Amino acid sequence: MNELRDMLMSKFDYYNAIYHQSSTEGYWSNFSQKDQETLFLSLETKSTKEAIEENFSQYYNMIFDQTRAVGLQLLEIQKNEIGIDYGCMWGNLMLVAARQCKAMLGVDQTIDSLKFLKKRIEEEKINNCYLLNANLRNGLNIEGVFDFSIVNGVLEWIPQQEAVDLKDHFKKKRIKFVTPETNPRLEQLAFLKNVNKTLKSNGRLYLAIENRYDYKHFLWKRDPHSNLYFTTILPRFFANIISNIWYGRPYVNYIYSIKELKKLLSEAGFDRYKFSVAFPDYHFPLKIIPAEKKYFDHFKTVFYWKKRTDLWAKIVFKIIKIMDFIIFKKLKIFSLAPAFIIIAYKKNSNS
Repeated sequence: MNELRDMLMSKFDYYNAIYHQSSTEGYWSNFSQKDQETLFLSLETKSTKEAIEENFSQYYNMIFDQTRAVGLQLLEIQKNEIGIDYGCMWGNLMLVAARQCKAMLGVDQTIDSLKFLKKRIEEEKINNCYLLNANLRNGLNIEGVFDFSIVNGVLEWIPQQEAVDLKDHFKKKRIKFVTPETNPRLEQLAFLKNVNKTLKSNGRLYLAIENRYDYKHFLWKRDPHSNLYFTTILPRFFANIISNIWYGRPYVNYIYSIKELKKLLSEAGFDRYKFSVAFPDYHFPLKIIPAEKKYFDHFKTVFYWKKRTDLWAKIVFKIIKIMDFIIFKKLKIFSLAPAFIIIAYKKNSNS
């Protein structure tokens, strides 16, 4: 633990109990700037759980429900290990991992998220966590330090250059035809190479991401990153045209199939992979199944939005159950699953 602290002190500025890569901050949050002001005003007299429940109850499970972190069991974290969580936000996965290992570093570009997380760490009396405010696209200039890394719902946002306030991100803007400044896949590859660089030999990457070819994207499901239909499954060129027409910005939030992910990870310096599929998604994975046909013999559909009881919801649930039964239980086509959780291993430098 002291080694990690000393290393961070030698490379980054330190103030207000947070390490800083530079004075430049980015922004990616479900909260608007006004929401942040409301939250921190509430935090002056309330705990993090009380403040969220009182002001933003719709995000309570996202921040505190440990169902979100069940996939970490695939990492098989050991007590003597050091880990890093890229895009840690409010610390849901990071704090679960911290209770299993020697030390954790949480990295995020949004300083307000880290301030919230700092207070949460203090409340939960966790003493093996460090926080770093940094732009994930820039790399951390750290080599061979971590036993494992967590990249949960982050890779697809790496090419996003502009600040992201999700409340405004999906509002329609004027039509403007622009292409990405750089190739989004190359930016994601550069990020994964930086992740690989920070790992020890044989270090592990936990990567959770939506499946580009989730069968629901062919039917009624919107792209979760653009809120548009069919942009995940279309060739990138056409997805870019649709995004320009609707938002006036390029399509950059690339997600991938199993085959594409294997190629991307291989190019980034990982040589072994364990693919699992997550249902109903990786955000709240109620069922995680290895991506092999033999494990789908007893598949059953799971939902976490059970509170919906209206007629339309019942119809949709029934359709999903039938489609899931055919695709996953009978045909065992796991390549059409909603999301993947991958454990990838860094190449052994001695091999």
